[in-house]
Amino acid sequence: MPSTRFFSAFLLSVASLFFSFHTCFAAGKDKEAHHNDSAREEFVIPRADPGYIQQLEKRAMLAGSAGMAKIVSGSELAWRSAASQGSPDELLGFAETWLRVHPFTLLAEGQRSTLAHLDNTTTFSILRELGAKGLYVAPLGGAGDMWSNTYPGVRTGEDTVQYDFSEVAGNEQQYKRLMNGLLQNNMLMGSDLIPAATGIGPDFFLAARGYRDYPGAYSMVDVPQDLWKVLPDTAKEFDVQALPVEAVRALSDKGLLPKAMRDDSALFMQKTGWAATGKVRGLDGNTRRWVYRYYQTPQQPVLNWEDPSQAAVRILSGGAVSQVGMQGQALIGMNFEALHGLEPMLGTADAIAAFSVEPALTAAQTMSRQIRRYGGWSWLKDDNMTLYDIRDFMRSGVDYVLDSAFSPAAEHALLTGDATLLRFMADETLRLGLDTRRFVHTTPAQEGINYTLPHLAFLATKYSLPEAATLRSQVIASMKAAASPSGSPVKNGFLYSTTPGIAAMALGAQAYAPTDAMQASIRSGHLALVHFKAMQPGVLMLSGQDLVGTLPLNPKALEGTSVANDVAALNRGGYALTSLAFGTPVTRYGLPSATSLYGPADIQVMEKQSFLKSLRAITQKRNELGIAKGRLVARPTTNGKGAVALVTELPKTGFVLTVVNFSRKATTETLNLGGVPGLSAGNPTLLLGNAQGISGSGSSVSLSLGPWQAASFRLGGKAASASSLQNEALPVVPKAAPVTESQPVSVQPKGQPVPVKATEPQPTNGPRPVQPTPTSPQDNSQQTKQPQAGGPRYITPPPAPQPPMEQPAEPVQTEKAVPKPGLIKQQDTPPAVKFRAKHATSKDD
Repeated sequence: MPSTRFFSAFLLSVASLFFSFHTCFAAGKDKEAHHNDSAREEFVIPRADPGYIQQLEKRAMLAGSAGMAKIVSGSELAWRSAASQGSPDELLGFAETWLRVHPFTLLAEGQRSTLAHLDNTTTFSILRELGAKGLYVAPLGGAGDMWSNTYPGVRTGEDTVQYDFSEVAGNEQQYKRLMNGLLQNNMLMGSDLIPAATGIGPDFFLAARGYRDYPGAYSMVDVPQDLWKVLPDTAKEFDVQALPVEAVRALSDKGLLPKAMRDDSALFMQKTGWAATGKVRGLDGNTRRWVYRYYQTPQQPVLNWEDPSQAAVRILSGGAVSQVGMQGQALIGMNFEALHGLEPMLGTADAIAAFSVEPALTAAQTMSRQIRRYGGWSWLKDDNMTLYDIRDFMRSGVDYVLDSAFSPAAEHALLTGDATLLRFMADETLRLGLDTRRFVHTTPAQEGINYTLPHLAFLATKYSLPEAATLRSQVIASMKAAASPSGSPVKNGFLYSTTPGIAAMALGAQAYAPTDAMQASIRSGHLALVHFKAMQPGVLMLSGQDLVGTLPLNPKALEGTSVANDVAALNRGGYALTSLAFGTPVTRYGLPSATSLYGPADIQVMEKQSFLKSLRAITQKRNELGIAKGRLVARPTTNGKGAVALVTELPKTGFVLTVVNFSRKATTETLNLGGVPGLSAGNPTLLLGNAQGISGSGSSVSLSLGPWQAASFRLGGKAASASSLQNEALPVVPKAAPVTESQPVSVQPKGQPVPVKATEPQPTNGPRPVQPTPTSPQDNSQQTKQPQAGGPRYITPPPAPQPPMEQPAEPVQTEKAVPKPGLIKQQDTPPAVKFRAKHATSKDD
């Protein structure tokens, strides 16, 4: 009997050791665990491994959000800052120019992380030389590819699956050191919030297992087993597959899916659809298959913002507390494109006419309030919006919006030498009264250039304007023609090129291989584009690729890689921001380095005629004049095909006239400024750039510009007071005219807005043209004056009589104290350090 008891005890010990080893193995091998779940099913395991579920929940964002909520709930921390939208001048007064860095494309010495590489005095000296007060590094969170051994497409890192830093970005200690360095140099930090389309990671794994509230986080449906036959076959649990049309139709006939979604057919939406998982066994022992909404690829499931569990809201709220409240990030980028039109479309209405930005609008409003509550500012990065949508998001409380009005119009003008689209979009911006102080002006970078042209698509469909459709098709066709020598780096309506690559294509070269003789011209074109963007109100955000002049990759450089056939990868070649990383062959993510025309930025700091010095001249003048806090008031009519002129009212007194020639041919312009209230065109002072034959008299300014030249002038006068930045008096529909090579015209001809007829039907869904607002007799002074034929286009009230003004002196800039976002107001340490020190023992784990 003792031997029997001993043998039984031995077997029990062996079984316990085996179970402990199995649990530890599952916890330490997360990647292998979810790939081998299907293999475990072959052994008829009754339920998912509890140890693995526990490890998933430790890394899940939804579980982490509960800890973030504990920090704020029931404390005074939620009342430190106002949640209501404030003036855009709050951030612009301190950090109007930013440098953004994408961790996946930055070369680092010795394969160091991005945060470790940036944490040095060289980085801060580059920022000072650029005139930038903000560093925007995104994405920082762990991405979906860390949970998969497959590589289904270009991984950009935006498919975030965890709050923690990614291996490429770095770790918390490296972030703290970089943050300390920025604060000591009076600079701010920014990054992206969790996007509305995450990657496939712990939260999705738990949702697919039907665990707690996790299914409510995503737009997913549990499919009954008798309908699995219509789903695509999958080899593994998370070998996700897009549903074919027949499968969607079969499920919609059974009432499981809507017949159609509002975002299904919109011309300006990225690819969306439904996808299916494999068979997934839950902790309850039940096996399920799910269909879910995805954005761009099935590896990016879409959150369900309106689920009663509020799981998606909690995930993003936790991100806001972590990034703004604890890490002290000032500017938070929000990516809600996946939520645009995420609701069923009723009836057979046209997709664009029935399109709605909800629930993205509600999500942006909610998260903007939370970001401000903790001391930060919100930036909506969606680039698939019409100008009506942009106006709605601005009104909802979003602090800043990606400039989709002048982009890709400005890039297209550089590429083709035709500024027709750019002039039209400027007119539309003025017509709709958009507050351009709330724009973030970016330059082409890793994400590509969006050529879906949503505003033109909306006008063409909603208002049945064939002219808008014609302009849209001509712009897209001319872009493809210009890009064809480079192998047509176009995918899903996006052109993948950097600014130097665009200039190279405009010169007739391949984007990745311009000749040495072209480099001076490429630099001129690059500076012309930056000049145009910098001389507009709002935030200017340049990329690291701008500073060093990165070209797109040669497609041959990707041969033999998993992204060899993906043109989007051409825009993500590595670049060395500093000489420390010069010569590094590949990024930490494995993409090859690209050619850079201007050299590392720290070397340029020491050169008198470097590209960085030229950028500094632009940003310095922008800062001195207060352009960021100005107001766009007019677009004078220009003569040249590639010419555009804009007038900006300065915050105090005076105006700035910016004229850019995007053509490769010289142009002579005589600009009529007589319709701009309070402006005096006499004695224009050249502030920046190059121009010849400058003269001014009365209400006009004359000048000549060479190919790819830009110039900005200081004009006298005092602008009208009490002007409305969002003037809604004229909800007009522009009438397009044919665009020809010999006579480029704006869709809105002769500078005359065309009023909407009284009988014109108004849209029932989506962005709405605003009805004229009745005014009382005493408000007549605030009525919008119409421009004269041939004069500038503007929306501004007529001024009261003003005495002649002397030319104002340039404002004296003083160093301002850096604002410190976060739940704890600190003087010398970043928010994460002091905050955690204070609450480490006072809050429950």
